[in-house]
Amino acid sequence: MGLFQRIFGKGGRPVLKEVAALLGEPPSPGLASAVGEIEKVLTHERVGPGLAILRPRLILIFARQSADATMRLSSGHWTSDRGHNVGMDVLRAQGLALVAFLAVLDRRPRSKRPLLEAAVAIEALTTDWRAAPGDPDGYGIATLHEIRRDIADLI
Repeated sequence: MGLFQRIFGKGGRPVLKEVAALLGEPPSPGLASAVGEIEKVLTHERVGPGLAILRPRLILIFARQSADATMRLSSGHWTSDRGHNVGMDVLRAQGLALVAFLAVLDRRPRSKRPLLEAAVAIEALTTDWRAAPGDPDGYGIATLHEIRRDIADLI
């Protein structure tokens, strides 16, 4: 892939501008940074031609959670008297959901219904998360629910 395509994507428009259009305003600096990081993982090649048109939306789904986690981690307000910051739960849940989504994208042969399969995989994570200790305030489970819902909304 050439430099132009890496910077501007297949459609010739930077992903950050696509995200701004989806939001109706420029993203915050934290969200813009998260978009840049997620964009490196959800590449054109990985997403594939079938989901290419949804790539900015998919990037935004995961970037929002990453930016939210970063914001919470940077503030003592989100740290309990036990020393637990809920940003860690959001970040861990976002990471697990992204890994599950990437596993669906990386299957060969490619899935015919990757968004549905990803939503199902993230729902399974939700079930496992609920049974495990370690999310005392429920932010991690809420993150998984939000990501699954946002992906399902694209189906």
